[in-house]
Parts: sequence; C-alpha cells; structure tokens
Amino acid sequence: MLYSKNGSIPKPETDGTEGWIEVDDAPTAGDGQEVIWCFPPGWVVRDVMPPVREGYRWAYYLDAGWIEFSVPESTVTTEIISLESDQIVALDTQQISTL
Repeated sequence: MLYSKNGSIPKPETDGTEGWIEVDDAPTAGDGQEVIWCFPPGWVVRDVMPPVREGYRWAYYLDAGWIEFSVPESTVTTEIISLESDQIVALDTQQISTL
C-alpha cells in the first residue's frame, strides 16, 4: 500500500501529518506501455510516447491518448548583446529588463 497527499506521487510512508490517503500499488505496464500517476484518477497505464517528428510535439490526454500537434516555426529573432562587466554594474533593474 502507498500513500498520497493532495495528489502527490504516492510513496511508501507518510510524514505523519494529516490528509494522507491510501492508494493501491502501481499496476504493471505491458510491453510498449508505461505507468504514470495522474490525480485524479490515480494510476494510468498508457502507451509510451511515439517518436517526435521535427516540427511536431506530442501531448497526452486521459480521454484521448497521445495527440500530435504541429509547432509553428518561430519568426522571432534574438540579438545577443555583449556587455563588459563595468557596463552591467551601471544598469538599474528597468534597464536590465529591456535587454
């Protein structure tokens, strides 16, 4: 038997405070599956995440399984500014936040 508090990942012992609940031991996953704790409902046996393709990401939903989403290409470019140490010392918080 394991114990969970406020949906935390179950562990074999409590810390002695109030609010712990008993939960069943994790089930055994089959080939190509894994077990995760998701509260509620508790232990979930799910398929392992499929391979990631470039430009796509996977998200897991309890009611639908793995869903693949396209990731739009970023058009944001970042310019890296090199500053000397004495330049940084002279900056205030507002100026640093604009870097």
